[in-house]
Amino acid sequence: MRWLANRIQWRVKRVKQQDVSQPQPADAWWAAGDFPARSGCKVEPLIDGRAALYAMCVAFLTAREYILLAGWDICVDLPLVRGGDVRLGPDGSAEQERLLSLLREQGLSDEALALWSAEQLRVVDVLGFAARRGVRVGVLLWDAYRMSHVTNDPVEQREALRAVGVDCVLDDSSRRITHLTQALHQKCAVVDGQVAFVGGIDLTVEVSGDYDRWDTHQHPCASIERAATNSPSAHPWHDVHTRVTGPVVADVLTNIVQRWAEVAQRNDEPVWPADLALTPPAPVAGGVRAQVVRTIPPMTYDFAPRGIATIKDAYIRALGMARRYVYLENQYLWPEVFLGLDNLRWGERSDESMEVLRAMAEALARGAHVALALPDHPNCGRRFTDGGIEWLRAQAATSGAEDRLHVYTLGNAGEDETAPGGIIYRPVYTHAKVALVDDVWWTAGSANLNSRGVHSDAEMNVIVYDPASARDLRLRLWAEHLRREGVDHADLADPLAGLLLLEQSARANSARVQARQPLVGHVLPYLTEDDGKRMALPVHEEHGWLDNIEGGAGAIAERHAGKYL
Repeated sequence: MRWLANRIQWRVKRVKQQDVSQPQPADAWWAAGDFPARSGCKVEPLIDGRAALYAMCVAFLTAREYILLAGWDICVDLPLVRGGDVRLGPDGSAEQERLLSLLREQGLSDEALALWSAEQLRVVDVLGFAARRGVRVGVLLWDAYRMSHVTNDPVEQREALRAVGVDCVLDDSSRRITHLTQALHQKCAVVDGQVAFVGGIDLTVEVSGDYDRWDTHQHPCASIERAATNSPSAHPWHDVHTRVTGPVVADVLTNIVQRWAEVAQRNDEPVWPADLALTPPAPVAGGVRAQVVRTIPPMTYDFAPRGIATIKDAYIRALGMARRYVYLENQYLWPEVFLGLDNLRWGERSDESMEVLRAMAEALARGAHVALALPDHPNCGRRFTDGGIEWLRAQAATSGAEDRLHVYTLGNAGEDETAPGGIIYRPVYTHAKVALVDDVWWTAGSANLNSRGVHSDAEMNVIVYDPASARDLRLRLWAEHLRREGVDHADLADPLAGLLLLEQSARANSARVQARQPLVGHVLPYLTEDDGKRMALPVHEEHGWLDNIEGGAGAIAERHAGKYL
């Protein structure tokens, strides 16, 4: 451990000396070929489902003209706001009146406050409320194949939305090509042309009842508020969404309208979104430059028959600019094309994914640190991610950068009297799609680091060039992962010193798991299957290692069936 700490501290000093004379021009960070970078924008990161779903709920309840959404999946019964955010005390109590007063300040009408107080804040309740008030509400939903084992039945969800006055159109564009694993994966919304939401969070809990998008920064192993009807205790879930205002909102709207208009014309659906004004809103005072980037797969939409790949372009440009550090949170890291089976023999190398991976390797070779946070137990393709990590490790070894590549996962521990040592461990599902470079540039959105995210799925990210917000986002994420929220972040101020703390925390937590002790923070090392064999730890090729530890979360459903419902 000491040699690693000394090595990283030496790199901190060396890279500081290198970077002073190497400023990078701001214009070089923007992707080319689609929407422009726009000034006067405000992009607010919403970390984890509690913050994101709350912000969307308030925006929907205060809409005056229209709400337009595009999603991969939706669950109309998903509660958007829960627990103390809905009710702090009985009706008429001082605590509840303070909460309602805050909501009035945010623009909620008396009718909306009544809905809030009645705890009728499911997706169908909120969107139906808006529709009853004369707000036009449209949901563009991926027409997932009936064989999908994770998405809710889109036809059932459409009918439930239509029953409350919401126009729901099923986007069947992915069926026009032969790539059966393609998804229309964007997660974005626009309200009244003035505010947009872009990120990793769908308004859903998946059909199994697991993977509820609502969660808090603490990511408890079990939660009454996070529990779903079909699952004893939904997995902890880490995600990032954004609330966007200013001129860039028009580009989010244009994207949804482009998709909607084409599907509506083809399937004789309502066409009103095509009549919405696409004029950019006025710049926000003190706003920053931001850009909407997206993946539109080839041969899917007539408005972009050759596809759009500005997300890939943005990643490659930013990685090419990196001099000190790159930090990424993502659901996947796949060099291969995933064809629906966790078997590498069914895939082939993705040229598009390899462009991004090579850009990471080049950043390492230049002297930058590259750190990734990936899920220990993804819903699919863990062996593909292992392959991406092993490829990066080989490249790092060739360039002498082994100590600059850091790969983490997130987990948590909880008390359980029936588990060995009275402790269970659960992976925190890392679903965020975030990248930060050198405390000047950042992105958040829906795009995974695989062939689908940068080539063959419909995706949307927003990118920002702004040192203040980039640094703030990094500090917020790392403070959450280290469980140091609300304390001074002076020792995280330098990103390379912060990486040292993450490295130390991950290794210490690994030792705690093996000793059956509580974790301190959420950071753990990501272990490939081969790592597990070398370390004599039970790393499963698909399920990772926290679920595979004796007495771990793999048995939680059996032990606690019904306990958290």
